[in-house]
Amino acid sequence: MKNYTTESAKANFEEMLEHALQGLTVIITGSDNQDYELVLKPLPSNKPRKPGSLKGKIKIAEEFDAPMPEFTPYVE
Repeated sequence: MKNYTTESAKANFEEMLEHALQGLTVIITGSDNQDYELVLKPLPSNKPRKPGSLKGKIKIAEEFDAPMPEFTPYVE
C-alpha cells in the first residue's frame, strides 16, 4: 500500500500509476483528511467482434419457444 497526499499525487502521478498497475493499493489523502483509494483495471478491448466466433458452441433447446405449462393466457 502506498499513501499520497493530493499534492504529492499530482507531483508523482507516473509513480502512483505504476504502483497501482503493479496491483498495489494507492491511497490519496484529500485536503479534508479523507482517504480515497485509487483502483486501476484494464478496459475491455475496442476491437471489432468477429462474427461467428461462437459457432457450434451455443446450443438452443428444442423447446426454447414452446409455451410454458404454467402460463394461462389472459382472456377478457
